[in-house]
Amino acid sequence: MFDELIPIFGILLVMIPVAGLTFGLTLRLAVKPFVETLARALRESGWGGDAGHLSEQIALLQEEIEALRQEAQALMKAQEFDQKLLAGLGGETERGSG
Repeated sequence: MFDELIPIFGILLVMIPVAGLTFGLTLRLAVKPFVETLARALRESGWGGDAGHLSEQIALLQEEIEALRQEAQALMKAQEFDQKLLAGLGGETERGSG
């Protein structure tokens, strides 16, 4: 029984490292171009951009936020004015009808 297993183990002793090396090289050669292409595509789309470009975008976004904040405050003041105006008109109509 063990006489039959010795040649099998001998073949496996050679085939496992060869298969591992073949698998490793195949993965390296197949995956490397894919990863390089993916990295290039991300760089071109702006995901992997330089820090100067990102800081410029952040500064523009901060300016937009500040402009929106000022616009929201102006709208709130206008709304308060409208409410006071309508409240004043409501009081006059009650006095005129009474």
